[in-house]
Amino acid sequence: MAKKQTLLYTSPSESFWTIPGVIYRGKTGTYGLFEQMTPEMNQEQLAELYEQEKQKGNPHPTDAPLLWAICTSAFALKNENLETSKKLRNLLKDSFRTFPNTLTRIIYNPPGEDKIIHNYRTSDEYSLDGKVVGLNSWIDEILDKNILEKLLGTQDVPKINNVSQWINGSNKYIWRLNNPKTKDERVAKFDAFADGRFDFYCDRDLLGEYPAFRVLKVD
Repeated sequence: MAKKQTLLYTSPSESFWTIPGVIYRGKTGTYGLFEQMTPEMNQEQLAELYEQEKQKGNPHPTDAPLLWAICTSAFALKNENLETSKKLRNLLKDSFRTFPNTLTRIIYNPPGEDKIIHNYRTSDEYSLDGKVVGLNSWIDEILDKNILEKLLGTQDVPKINNVSQWINGSNKYIWRLNNPKTKDERVAKFDAFADGRFDFYCDRDLLGEYPAFRVLKVD
């Protein structure tokens, strides 16, 4: 008999949630999402921290697709352990309101295709090409939904919005460079407002220092 998937909350020296069924880069795994975020850092510093902590087998910062995949799996399991799910939802809601940083970088490259780099400057770096540039909008208004796949790991707009609604009570909104004239590099970050949108920024300054979620693959 297959083992039933459920959320688990662990509180040893450091509290974390165990979240199974996370689909990331075509593979399904179980990840720990840790209650404590990183100190405020820019993306270069986050990349250094990633390398240091991952080599030790410790929780580390992550890119945007893995973070969103973890949130998606937590949403799918929200009814399996209601008290634990509520704690996790509250953590996500509060943490997303701190403008969390990621290891995803966008290189805008007019007039050609833009480049999306995940796990920027780490040993697990990978990149995808696509046209990120465009108008700021709700994600369901984006004409080329394929770009969401490259940025967040999924182009399933209803599911993205369902996860966003569960966490923050609002749909997902994307910010992008609208019409760059020259090559420009930006960092991807999230932000969830108490009285409005759940934003995904693809246009933030490289030197901005913000906390980041910490994760660890456990299975």
